Amino acid sequence: MNKNANKTIIDSLGQTGRRAIFLNGEYVAHTTVFEVSWLRCLRRFLISFVLGLVALSLMTWLIVTFVSAPDIKNLPLYTFATISRILITLAISVVWGVSFGILAATNRAASLVLTPFIDLLQSIPILGYFPMVIGFLFALGPLGIELSVIVLLFTSMAWAIFFGVLGAIRGIPTNIAESARSYGLTGWRYVRHVILPAITPAVISGANLAWCDGWFFMIAAEYIQYQGDVVSPPAGGLGYLLAKTAYELKDMNVALVLLIFITFIVVYFNTLTWHKLMERASTGTFKPVFRMDLSGVGKLGVARASNWLHFGRLHWPKSFSIGAQRLHKYSRIEKVIALVLVFATVIFVLSRVYGQLPTVAMISDGFRQPPASELVNLPWLILFTMGRLSIAYGISLIVAITMGVLAAEHKRFAAIFYPLYDIGQGVPILALFPVVWLGLSGLIGNPGIALELTCIIILILDMIWYMFLNVVSAVKNIPTEINEVGQMFGFKGVKRITHLVVPSILPAIVTGSILSWGTGWNTIIFAEYLPSTESGGAVSVPGIGSLLDKAGYEFGNTVVLIFMLGIIAVIVLSMEGLIWRRLLRRFEKYHVEV
Repeated sequence: MNKNANKTIIDSLGQTGRRAIFLNGEYVAHTTVFEVSWLRCLRRFLISFVLGLVALSLMTWLIVTFVSAPDIKNLPLYTFATISRILITLAISVVWGVSFGILAATNRAASLVLTPFIDLLQSIPILGYFPMVIGFLFALGPLGIELSVIVLLFTSMAWAIFFGVLGAIRGIPTNIAESARSYGLTGWRYVRHVILPAITPAVISGANLAWCDGWFFMIAAEYIQYQGDVVSPPAGGLGYLLAKTAYELKDMNVALVLLIFITFIVVYFNTLTWHKLMERASTGTFKPVFRMDLSGVGKLGVARASNWLHFGRLHWPKSFSIGAQRLHKYSRIEKVIALVLVFATVIFVLSRVYGQLPTVAMISDGFRQPPASELVNLPWLILFTMGRLSIAYGISLIVAITMGVLAAEHKRFAAIFYPLYDIGQGVPILALFPVVWLGLSGLIGNPGIALELTCIIILILDMIWYMFLNVVSAVKNIPTEINEVGQMFGFKGVKRITHLVVPSILPAIVTGSILSWGTGWNTIIFAEYLPSTESGGAVSVPGIGSLLDKAGYEFGNTVVLIFMLGIIAVIVLSMEGLIWRRLLRRFEKYHVEV
């Protein structure tokens, strides 16, 4: 007997994918490489999960034991409450997004009603209509407060998944869809064998965006100022604890500790789950293929993901192309249906507020109540808000292009920058807001100037990541042949950037700009108005965001609130139609294909 007979012998690993196991020279069993790999991945996952959980528990114990602050003893409960809210809402969003996305993509009537209406809703900043949701649900008591938080988180999560699924289904090749139907795959069988594999990458990337958006809106959802009172969910939350520490207690040290704790939780979950899932999702898409049996009859089937997932050229996740999908040109009937639904929604909201169908006198009375007097300065308020957004966008664009090109083309820079980026994008931006304002307020001594600077800083940190991700993806996807041609013509340094790189990434810059401005509107609404502090007065800077917040949170003026929402929606849609759509069409000629 050979002394190495007890060793595992791999038989034709590259061809059969099986590992034969011999003991004392005799065949015992075999296992597939996939099974071995799966067990190895499971073991790594469990080890990472346990180590992260231990670190999280240790951090919680240290904070509870050594940090002195009101409500800090409830940190474990608040942590569980926040994570549970986000996970529950994420599950609801995935189910809703997949179901209605498939319905809108496969049913003409549903598409006419759902797609333009939801597209119009997502054009309106979520934090803009949150005060109306609060007004409806607060009447239900503690349950209403919890439901209002879930509704805000849902509206921040669901759109990415819905439009990701919609785009993935519309991207299924026509020959695949026709072949599936010719072989009898209809109804549930068509959904199961063709649609579900096709949308899986889009669902994963959309769910990842939804998860990040949930943490983004956490502090706005859990710390609510409504008509002079601060309201929080019955079970509290990390957002509530951080906001209370910064706004009311003004304790910078505890606020920093809580921000680090929240960032660790986000990075922990991202590293444990989303990074691995996104690697699979961003590598390619599920492609149903044909296979022939011995009888020669074609069968269109989708087997297990491990057997049918084909990796082709790197494709950026579907959800990051949402910006281009938002510029979809709808037909006249679709626009009419969307406007009718919006008008019906407005009438319903006003009738619920006033207890009857609104009259002209009621609406006129709303325009006479505070803060309607500030509407005379509306052009200046729009100019102030647009100025802040434009300054932040310009800085974000320059930094994102510079960092994106360096990260995509220089491995040493990427090795240093990507870990910093991973931590930076793991910080919920709105959770960073009270900490930045508190620090600047103490440094400058003027809360108003501190809030102005905080607005710009938070907008930059919020807008830059969408731009950066799109730039990196576009630079990496420049075909090798184009780079070789550039080398042949002697394009180096600045000349290469201006003649080759920038033209190639122009469509990605436009797409990133759309997403950056979209998230910027939510941030500006939140950042221009600071809830009541311990001195008893709210701090704000002039702008349409602060006016909307006053109408909704401070005075409960639904008429002015809806009017301001309409103004913001007109600005957003006008920018998409007059600027972004035209730029996208103009820059399509720079799209590089080989």
